[in-house]
Amino acid sequence: MKTLQESIAASMDVIDLQILPYIPYILQDFQEIGTPPDIMREAVRKHTVQHHEIRILDLGCGKGAVSIELAATFGCSCLGIDGIQEFIDEAQRLAKERGVDTLCTFEAGDARLMIENLSCFDIALLGSTGPIFGDYYSTLARVSKTLKKNGLIILADGYIEDSSSYTHPMMVKKQELLRQVKEAGMRMIDEIFPEKAEEIEESYNNELKHIRRRCRELMKKHPQKGRLFQNYMQREKKEYAVLQRKDVFCPVMVFKKD
Repeated sequence: MKTLQESIAASMDVIDLQILPYIPYILQDFQEIGTPPDIMREAVRKHTVQHHEIRILDLGCGKGAVSIELAATFGCSCLGIDGIQEFIDEAQRLAKERGVDTLCTFEAGDARLMIENLSCFDIALLGSTGPIFGDYYSTLARVSKTLKKNGLIILADGYIEDSSSYTHPMMVKKQELLRQVKEAGMRMIDEIFPEKAEEIEESYNNELKHIRRRCRELMKKHPQKGRLFQNYMQREKKEYAVLQRKDVFCPVMVFKKD
């Protein structure tokens, strides 16, 4: 199994682990990291009842934007886990600011180890974390053990269109994803896509601007590491371009135990 640092790097499409200590600074302008809370909210609303009674496990919760939104909307309880302490500190601050700190618990650590002692959740969220146990089969099979009998896993991630010749080291084709889902004893019951492509493009452009600005600030503070930050900017630009390909789709997917 990858180390926690390697797992965090993979979830953020990072190659050079030396950048990890600087990630909180680079992403300080981001409250939402990777996952749109509004789509997650609608997935929960659509596929659950008695919303105030549900228990949600948010793996790789980042700064807690999704959990905080769900708790504020539904009055449900959420446990968020992330490997970056600074993100957890910010999540706790934001939960208190929104008045949901009694509903949201955020903990720093390795979610892959911490879930060994967790169970009886109605929903597990994997928001742009990628397959944290190496592939989708292993990830869904393990995470599903934290759920109640009719529990759901809601996954925000990307896949490649089956007819495409494009390949990416962090993505599989939809057919392969669904094969692994079935092998894990689950089935996809819904896919929810962002509605307005132009708004997504604008959002990506703004996020890249923030990343460039913070990296340039770090280059001034640490000129000896200029190449590290330059490489990170270039890689992020490429990854955002991948997300806008016509043969790459990034929905919120809802899976249920078979």
